[in-house]
Amino acid sequence: MASPTETPATTPPPAEEFDPLVFWVQHKQKVVAITALLIVAAAVYFASEFLHTQKLSASARALASATDEASLRKVAAEYPGTVVAGDAQLLLAAELRKAGKLDEAVTTLRAFIDKNPAHPLISGALTSLAATQELQGKIDEALSTYQRVSTSYSTSFSAPVALLGQARIFKQKNKPEDARRIFDQVINQFPDTLFSSQASRENQQLKK
Repeated sequence: MASPTETPATTPPPAEEFDPLVFWVQHKQKVVAITALLIVAAAVYFASEFLHTQKLSASARALASATDEASLRKVAAEYPGTVVAGDAQLLLAAELRKAGKLDEAVTTLRAFIDKNPAHPLISGALTSLAATQELQGKIDEALSTYQRVSTSYSTSFSAPVALLGQARIFKQKNKPEDARRIFDQVINQFPDTLFSSQASRENQQLKK
């Protein structure tokens, strides 16, 4: 029997069931607005992706048809910030070097290196710069650039080329011991390659 001071227990009201119709009436404006925003966002995303794909395709076609200095400059100017524009600059530098325009080639390569530090061919650009500096007779600058490649991009396709470039410069400087050290590095680091074979031949000639 309950004590006179106790308050009788109250039964909680039954849980109100979710009524989608009521929810729609109460919140339909918000739902419509959010749905519209999602549709617009999706449309913008897919349009952006489509335009990006179209731009990549157009830039690739333009690079494929570029065969001289003027057309390569045009590709680099029309598609700035793309991998294709960087490729065009590298090809342009090669054309300039072949034409004996060494200063222009160096300027083009330096611009590429400064603007495209993450380009997949950055080590190749630095190696090309070093080779051009070597042709200019700037041996110390070329050696420094080759060393940058072999140190910072030691696993890249350009690394053995840069090492052989260093050895070649050491030979020019009449430093055969340094040249032999570099040739040994190529042999040990890149065994069973054409670079290793070349280094072995050069080493044998030095020993003679």
